[in-house]
Amino acid sequence: MREKNWLPLVVLVMGATQGCSYLRQQLISTPAAEMTPEPEDLSSDFTVVAESGGTELYHKDGNYVQVIDLSKGAAIQLRNGYVTDPGSGKGAYGGNDPVLTRQTLNEAWAEFSGANPQSFCLTNGQFFRNDQASATTTALAFPVKVKGAILTDGYAGDGEYPTEKMMLELWADQATIKDFDPTSFYSSKADEVIVGLKQDADKQVDTITGRTFVGVKDRDGDGIRETVLIFTSAQATQPQAAEALRYFGAGEVMMLDGGGSTQLICQGKTYIPSERTIPQTIGVISAP
Repeated sequence: MREKNWLPLVVLVMGATQGCSYLRQQLISTPAAEMTPEPEDLSSDFTVVAESGGTELYHKDGNYVQVIDLSKGAAIQLRNGYVTDPGSGKGAYGGNDPVLTRQTLNEAWAEFSGANPQSFCLTNGQFFRNDQASATTTALAFPVKVKGAILTDGYAGDGEYPTEKMMLELWADQATIKDFDPTSFYSSKADEVIVGLKQDADKQVDTITGRTFVGVKDRDGDGIRETVLIFTSAQATQPQAAEALRYFGAGEVMMLDGGGSTQLICQGKTYIPSERTIPQTIGVISAP
């Protein structure tokens, strides 16, 4: 099995091989909202460790990538802890800023798998306030929409990363990642939306730490991003996380919470553990 070099790409190597084509692709920067040609899928370097009904979990060197094909009936749920205070009108954009309970991922998995017999994986999602005063309940940093209703505006607003936010929009059969602004978030027709950051926003870019990234892919070239990719690793830099998703053919990539928040359970097995409790998760459900 061919080993892939995970060192940061610093030289543009010209050539006609698969590796050269891949390196050139990584160094071409394009706006996230554009429908760009899909990078070549070179995911054969990874090993499938779990699969079920339109969902697959791949592994290589401590890095995990979920492949979720919405066109095959797989689904994604944005989930959260219990709302203890709705925070009405306290959100960054005039909406709500609710206070949510924090859970271990095992607790969140028990709820998720109990409600969804086809539950496949559960991982962390949104950034949140993580200080001493927020040890048991906390608020989310950026906007989230769940089941057609806006859960939170987040507390950060333009005070944090004002030009570096992006949003993942989820429908039953497709997904997009595009630049965020409050108007586009509030007007989105997507069933579920989560706001994150651009892949190179400064979250200790070159530090090896926990990373959770998402990407979207047009598997069949019909102009519709029907495949969602979720990268989780306890030890990766931001470029490595983004590179892994490009390696799987992602057209657009977005960063979610990382560090000690990054954790992953699939089919009841813990692949990336963490002692940190979290208020918001991303649940993946296999097709029946």
